[in-house]
Amino acid sequence: MNKIIIFGGTTEGKELAIDLAKAQIPSIYLVATDYGKMVIDDDPFIDVRIGRLDSGQMKELFEKEKPLAIVDATHPYAELVKKEIDDARKDLSNIRFFRVHRSNEKIDASDARFFESARDCAKALLETKGTVFLTTGSKDIPEFCREKSLLERLVVRVIPNSESLKICYDNGLLGKQIIAMQGPFSYDMNLSFFKNYDAKVVVLKESGKAGGELERIQAARDAEAQIFIIKRPVENTGEDYERVRDEIIRLFGQNTGKEQAKSMQVTLAGFGMGKETLTLEVQRAINEADYIFGAGRMLEGIASECRKYSYYLASDIIPALEKIKEKNEKVTIKVVVLFSGDTGFYSGAGKLLAALKNEGYSPKVLPGISSVSAMCARIGESWQDKAIISTHGVDEKKWTGELIASVTGNAGTIAITSGVKDINRIGKLLEKLENDKKGKFTVYAGCNLYSEEKICVLDPAGCVELNEEGLYTLMIKNEQKAEKELLPGLKDEEFIRDKVPMTKEEIRTLSVCKLKPCDGDVIYDIGGGTGSVSVECARLSPKIKVYSVEKKKEACDLIRKNADKFMLSNIEVVEGIAPGTLDALPAPDKVFIGGSSGNLKSIFERLRSFEKKIRVVANAVTIETMAALNELIKDYEIKDADIALVQVSKAKSLGQYSLMEAENPVYIVSFTIGH
Repeated sequence: MNKIIIFGGTTEGKELAIDLAKAQIPSIYLVATDYGKMVIDDDPFIDVRIGRLDSGQMKELFEKEKPLAIVDATHPYAELVKKEIDDARKDLSNIRFFRVHRSNEKIDASDARFFESARDCAKALLETKGTVFLTTGSKDIPEFCREKSLLERLVVRVIPNSESLKICYDNGLLGKQIIAMQGPFSYDMNLSFFKNYDAKVVVLKESGKAGGELERIQAARDAEAQIFIIKRPVENTGEDYERVRDEIIRLFGQNTGKEQAKSMQVTLAGFGMGKETLTLEVQRAINEADYIFGAGRMLEGIASECRKYSYYLASDIIPALEKIKEKNEKVTIKVVVLFSGDTGFYSGAGKLLAALKNEGYSPKVLPGISSVSAMCARIGESWQDKAIISTHGVDEKKWTGELIASVTGNAGTIAITSGVKDINRIGKLLEKLENDKKGKFTVYAGCNLYSEEKICVLDPAGCVELNEEGLYTLMIKNEQKAEKELLPGLKDEEFIRDKVPMTKEEIRTLSVCKLKPCDGDVIYDIGGGTGSVSVECARLSPKIKVYSVEKKKEACDLIRKNADKFMLSNIEVVEGIAPGTLDALPAPDKVFIGGSSGNLKSIFERLRSFEKKIRVVANAVTIETMAALNELIKDYEIKDADIALVQVSKAKSLGQYSLMEAENPVYIVSFTIGH
């Protein structure tokens, strides 16, 4: 008595059966062919039955099963089946009946020809030339195969089942004219088909978004094919899918005495640059929403009368959703959370998505137009070859290094900013880089895009002087960008040295290569000296974090000077002696030991305590230090130790001659410690 009978074979029918199953409502799902069963997963609450029924067989089924409701979710063009269903239930007024009305969104088809029937369309095709690509399904194929001149020009796309193929072959179509393939078909797939078969005319039914009408129309246009559309039959009755689903769930709850199973549809939507830039998909979600969350400036522009919450953090939104569930009596509650720009681009949508999934929600994510694409469109630039960084809500120490690396190594960098203060800081950095001959910069600044927008062209000094507040996106172009070297190799004379010992150029280069730094690594430079190894590592990537540990104050000051000289904000100087100074630091990925102050063993112990694999490179100048290293390698049973004794001689000019001058030999020892 509590079953629902669904006449399916459509997207709406399949989704209804699945949604009812989630609410633990059993249904008999009727489809005409095996293909209809293939597209729905096995579920104990869905009884899939295959085969066409006439009105008499339908009536027998209704009387036997005594369903709580009957749902006609068949295709809009299935007029004969709809009549059979109406005939079968005319004496069963006690059983609730629903007809799902497929949404008929207005799709721009102003360049298409419309026909009342397949027969009218076939007649018109006789006046055309070239390949006709038929996407109307197998039912109407006989109408298009009556005339041999048209039959020979057809390519048909049908679902991959024996019945469809039989209709094709029975009507004289050859294998090369048949594409048996399961949809849905994207724009790209349609375009590929239409171009591959050199379609001159594409024939489709007015099937709406659910039927893939828009993708076919757009692809046909771009393939330069004519578009012939068979009109949808006028539907005088029917209700929206969501309303039918909610009413059935309500009826089932009343009939069984069970509490109605509520569902909450949460959509995370990109608001773009403002209300004027909303995609149709996002606008539709807003129009249908019962509740909308987002920053105040976004909510102000929405005319919907639904309840609005000025929240955008998971800690505020999730408790509010739970309260809404308790108080709202609707079976299905629709919620939209708005995020500026695009949900996948420096957006808070990612964190909220993870938090919602952790709470058992299944959110849907809709993209929006990002400030990057908007800015590039305004100045006539592409953005696929530009570097992109964000200073918005990011610590200045973190983004400074990323910005310097980006603008000096790329012809174009796009920067998302927090406001005019960020631009002033960026201007000062660009001025310094120009003074150091690291580039020649032009900055395009887009302010409040799509809303009283203003785009200006600035030099670095103009960025420093800018004082107008607003939401800014920058395009920084460097006319003299340098090729970014991805290896260590600074010359010794480039460092500020004073009297502090320094790991020399060739030894330093080999040691850093042996260290094998990676993006995102935490690196200790123990015995930092001048900071030469710290600088070499930090220059490789702004995502590397270097802790330069040094016991002498004058050496610490020198490390800071060298970090400032090379404009590196990812070096932190730690004054003190290892291993004691390491306790407050995050666990390292790589460690360079240039000086240990006699604490090699305790340093080894501390590194092993991190309980992770750590790559270590140590330099030894004296035999005693090498002996101590060798002993520790044996004690700790290190199996991958690599020991190299490097002797470097450098040419020194003496009049017209060059003499080789030997430097002290250095042991370079590399290995992995920890688990």
